[in-house]
Amino acid sequence: MADEPDNLVLQLLREIRETQGEHTEQFMLVGNRLDHIDQRLEEFRETLYTVAGAAVHANVRHATVAERLKTLEERVSRLEEKA
Repeated sequence: MADEPDNLVLQLLREIRETQGEHTEQFMLVGNRLDHIDQRLEEFRETLYTVAGAAVHANVRHATVAERLKTLEERVSRLEEKA
């Protein structure tokens, strides 16, 4: 009789350990997937910053060219008035 409760307890403990091992594997898989998602999000964030920087640069460049064009148009108008 003394062996039966111990065997039952040991059997339950083995089942718990097996289930815990399965959970550990699943958590590792989920952790790896989350790491991959984090990496992709970081790459996406870097891409957004690069694109935003390029857009700002293009906007500044456009404003500079527009201002210069306006100045040149004014100069041409003044030259045409003199001619």
